Amino acid sequence: MSLAEDLRNAIDTGLTAYETAAGVGPDAYSAAQTMHPMADGKCLSLLAVLRRSRLLSAVQFEARVAAICLRLKDTALSPLDEGWCWGLGFSWRDLPASEAFLITSALIVRGALECIDEGASSEPLQTLLGHGVRGLGSWVQRLALPVGEAGPLIPVYSPGIRVPIYNAAACAYGALAMGESVGCPSGCEPEIQTSMEWIRSRRVASLGWPYSPSNSVVDLLHQCYILNAMADVFGTSSVEVATAEMVGQFAGPCCFADVIHLRIPGENRIEGREIPWLRPLGADWIEVLPKPARLWSLGELLVLVSRLGFESERAEAWLRLGRRVADSILQNLSTGHNQEARYPRHVMHALHGVGCYLALLRERAKQASMTPSSEPGIRP
Repeated sequence: MSLAEDLRNAIDTGLTAYETAAGVGPDAYSAAQTMHPMADGKCLSLLAVLRRSRLLSAVQFEARVAAICLRLKDTALSPLDEGWCWGLGFSWRDLPASEAFLITSALIVRGALECIDEGASSEPLQTLLGHGVRGLGSWVQRLALPVGEAGPLIPVYSPGIRVPIYNAAACAYGALAMGESVGCPSGCEPEIQTSMEWIRSRRVASLGWPYSPSNSVVDLLHQCYILNAMADVFGTSSVEVATAEMVGQFAGPCCFADVIHLRIPGENRIEGREIPWLRPLGADWIEVLPKPARLWSLGELLVLVSRLGFESERAEAWLRLGRRVADSILQNLSTGHNQEARYPRHVMHALHGVGCYLALLRERAKQASMTPSSEPGIRP
């Protein structure tokens, strides 16, 4: 079979299993069988991509989106008594299952907006989007803290973790920016540009973003969240160089790493169980942990790479890199002993990436079929 057929089969198999289980499954952080709102948000994004590629009819698309939205209505939270937000679906650290999280809420609103953009209009989707944009906008305005002496207000990670985290804040602003573009305003437009400019300024040159102002962990999944959000606000071409630099740091000879530690001179080194790869970075050093990228990290990376394959100066190079990432995802999904293939959040991130890359391949094939060959009477 061709790569496109392999990708399509992976989507059909994974999506059917997910829908049959009604989104219920375990997680890397909880063995309990439960629903996962974040996975539902990613499922909405996947369904939007499939509709854009005409792999779902309008009727199929509408029905499947509505089913997800009804489930998300049941799991919605109201931490500010204004609109809806969502949590993990299970307790984490010392926080209850009812704790709302900014990143979960942002991914759900983003997925719903993508469905609206592809023509979905069911009542459950309209209801979710109205409450979701209101909740996310309220969070950005009311659950935010100042960062630094000259920094803006940045939304906190959750009501119980009152720390501004770069990737979650960027995803929230990216979703709200998309809302503005598709006619779902939040009233936060002035903050979006200013705060995203500030987050962009926090990038470590030739590497990416640490987790937060006080945490120097550089995580592949979070880099891709931030870069996708930056592309939403500033345009895809604006993130091409930063993405190439980031990928170069995480790429190894056989796989992508999952986590990098930025080591600043004078900082006490934390002993880990794994011996890292050491690389100089200006006056600092980075330690690349020899831990292969997780399935959801690869999925979000493939979303980003596919965007660059559609519109960038080096589209062909991103297309080739995307194949490597897609092959890695397919291998991980098909490996019987891979625990991640049982986790809905991880699988739906992966399938979203696979769907985006399949859309890129289909668009390239369409363009090739419409381009006349240099020899009369012959078409590729």
